[in-house]
Amino acid sequence: MMCRMIKPLVAILLCITAISNAYANYELGCDDPAYHKYMEQRFVHFESKNRRLFAETLRNYEQSLATSNNPYRVIGDLSRHLKYSAQFDAIEKVNAKIDHIFDHAEALSAEQQIAGDVFDRFSSESHAVGIARAWLAYRQGNYELAFKELLQSLEVSNSAVLSAFGPDVELIRRIYHDGHVAPVIAYINKTEEFWTGRRPDNLRYVWLKMINAQCKIQFDFIDTIKALELGLSLIDVNNGKGLKR
Repeated sequence: MMCRMIKPLVAILLCITAISNAYANYELGCDDPAYHKYMEQRFVHFESKNRRLFAETLRNYEQSLATSNNPYRVIGDLSRHLKYSAQFDAIEKVNAKIDHIFDHAEALSAEQQIAGDVFDRFSSESHAVGIARAWLAYRQGNYELAFKELLQSLEVSNSAVLSAFGPDVELIRRIYHDGHVAPVIAYINKTEEFWTGRRPDNLRYVWLKMINAQCKIQFDFIDTIKALELGLSLIDVNNGKGLKR
């Protein structure tokens, strides 16, 4: 009986290994210098993109603040700007922008606050504030507070936006690159509470496999392809089926 159970399992493992090896482009896997060079280029790309979005989201917020009669748009534009401000602005400027978020929220009428709670409970804005606070603590070397704020940023409920598009990954990309693994794993696992479906499941599966193999990670959908090119033994989630729920 035991042999019959083992043989199918061995066959599955061999199949996964064969699929992974068929895609492998990096002979040394996660330690391949070519992959490290590629990843450094990607990190440069992400920083360049974030600096561009820092300027773009600031303009959007300033424009909506000056011309819009929609308070939700003003709050939304500032919250989208916060995660970029937290990376590049002076600490005092980021704190001031966080205060502005609450100032704008307090200026809402009772009816507007109720409407905001009904739609999204301001979860996206709360997540943005939490991520910004985590960035500030991290930049100042207070890692314990940074990782606490990071996890607290995921204390959201009924967030239509976060459920559809997922949480912020900019900060976990940075801290993982810097060698902090445990808080990244905790963050990824906690996203299961609200970010559900085949795509999120596939991404979490691949990221955790790559972490276990000590690979550099982009925390982007392209990781699902690069993991195979690295020769990791995992399921090809892009084969049209992905993981079974």
